Amino acid sequence: MMTDELTRSYPLSNERGRDVRAGHLRGWGLEFGDLSTSIQSDHVWQLALKLAVERGTLLPVAKLANIYLILKYAVPRTGALNVIEFGSFKGGCAVFMATLLREWGREGKVLALDTYEGMPKTDATLDLHSEGDFRDCDEAGLRKFIADNNLSSQVELAKGLFDQTLPGIIASGMKFALAHCDCDIYSGVKYVCCEVDKYLIEGGHMVFDDPLFGSCLGAFTAVEEELIQDRRLYAEQVYPHLVYRLPPLPVDPVG
Repeated sequence: MMTDELTRSYPLSNERGRDVRAGHLRGWGLEFGDLSTSIQSDHVWQLALKLAVERGTLLPVAKLANIYLILKYAVPRTGALNVIEFGSFKGGCAVFMATLLREWGREGKVLALDTYEGMPKTDATLDLHSEGDFRDCDEAGLRKFIADNNLSSQVELAKGLFDQTLPGIIASGMKFALAHCDCDIYSGVKYVCCEVDKYLIEGGHMVFDDPLFGSCLGAFTAVEEELIQDRRLYAEQVYPHLVYRLPPLPVDPVG
């Protein structure tokens, strides 16, 4: 079964610096196979999904399932499992990931970075979103929801623009196994991509929520400039997310 192969030692198949087999298993399995169905019996998945929906996540089930699969199987399975999220809105996905960490008994924390006051100034040429979009974050409600569901040890909110909050996080020495970039606009994604080497661990993954949406050409432009054109990286997945291995796997000189 596909889930049996996912549990094997990673990387499953190193091709041009990405684990192409893992990407195929998750992407094809979620789009055309039975991966979504096969994880529904997991009580941890059920609880995390329930809390994410209650908090108002905008992510569809396939994207939450992909994050679940990456965190459970693809990132290093020992040591602290820290996650950084760029763009949290109402915090549903941050709550989802924090619940997984708690229920799995993994040491680590989710840092959720957002203005919690809506989008900053955008590029009118590249971005269809405008300053102030998604202002209905309900920061106070999110903080209460985290406390009420006993997730205060697993999730921390970092309020402000990314270039205001990330430098202090980097200076603290904290490193992350997964970066979830749910930022719809060029400037935010550009900054996240430029700084990525400073905050991801070996074996880390960067998951982009928005670049393949019709309203987020600016987000995709930033990925093109920084990861594709400048660093010449190859995506590990394009469904339901755009996923990169960062740093890339060592490339076999023979291959």
